[in-house]
Amino acid sequence: MIGASYYDEQRGTDVQRCTDSGCGQNVGWLAAGDYLAYADVDFGATAPRTVTTRVASGATGTGTLEYRLGSPTGPVVATVSGASTGGWQTWQSRVANVSGNATGVQRLYLVAAGGGGANFVNVNWFQFAR
Repeated sequence: MIGASYYDEQRGTDVQRCTDSGCGQNVGWLAAGDYLAYADVDFGATAPRTVTTRVASGATGTGTLEYRLGSPTGPVVATVSGASTGGWQTWQSRVANVSGNATGVQRLYLVAAGGGGANFVNVNWFQFAR
């Protein structure tokens, strides 16, 4: 599991404390074009099948979170819905299928897309699984 707040590069985001027990910190205020980057994510020799992402949203607009390799415009390997969960600290774990060549050590970007230009999602953590 990778905590969203453990990025090594970001654009347009902010870190805040979660209000539920054991949550720690989350990255909030993601809007279209914002991103988080994680250096040296080791996917291993076999590509993962799914990614689980813990999100919260009180937004009326929706967007998506795109997992991209190498750069904010690199190949998309998974897309997760950023639709409302009922509140900015109402957390849900959403599972998405992974496609493409997510193997070996990669620089991973989590890019916000859509959302009508407004903030639409907070992220707590994500985890890839085989």
